[in-house]
Amino acid sequence: MPWLKNLIKISKTISNQSSSYNKSITPLASPLLTQFLQFTKQYSTNHHHHDVVGLEATKSDQKPRIVVLGSGWAGCRLMKDIDTNIYDVVCVSPRNHMVFTPLLASTCVGTLEFRSVAEPIGRIQPAVSTQPTSFFFLANCNAIDFDNHMIQCQTVTEGVETLEPWNFNVSYDKLVIASGAHALTFGIKGVNEHATFLREVHHAQEIRRKLLLNLMLSDVPGICCFRYNVMITELHLLY
Repeated sequence: MPWLKNLIKISKTISNQSSSYNKSITPLASPLLTQFLQFTKQYSTNHHHHDVVGLEATKSDQKPRIVVLGSGWAGCRLMKDIDTNIYDVVCVSPRNHMVFTPLLASTCVGTLEFRSVAEPIGRIQPAVSTQPTSFFFLANCNAIDFDNHMIQCQTVTEGVETLEPWNFNVSYDKLVIASGAHALTFGIKGVNEHATFLREVHHAQEIRRKLLLNLMLSDVPGICCFRYNVMITELHLLY
């Protein structure tokens, strides 16, 4: 079996190398592995000195780095057209996909599936998942240092209580701020507390869950009148 012979040959090559660790892995190291080892070495050094780790500024012999904040319509449209032969791409966003918001309403009633309205960032810009110097970070940008061309980020850990947010920095040569905006409530009382905004996939999932739950509960004897009276009482208290 050729693959077994190659495996034995590689194993003998590694075992016969009596030099240092770095020399032993160099002949077999891919560009992605080399980048990972450099990042790990940088992390170990900085962590030892209690500094915030991250991506350092690019050097003169490296491609300029474009950092895109957000994964909405504007950010994804821009990333799709970036020539990765000229630039490295780094996307920082709390979601790893783009949402086709006009189709979200159809997912609430089952006309479309949720996966039909979400496109992964890796498909929009394959470089973030295939090239060793381009990245996607599931994080929020908390601050921008325009003087030093650096952003301060924090990982997204919503719903995972066992993980603490991790802070890191990303240096940039060009920065694109496409983080979108919050939905307007026009000052209406109770909207933020009781309404569900249809902007994300999990919003549509929540609406669909509530819709199906209410349909099932409507068959329970007497519950409709009781819930109606409670709703009227809450409206009187609200206004």
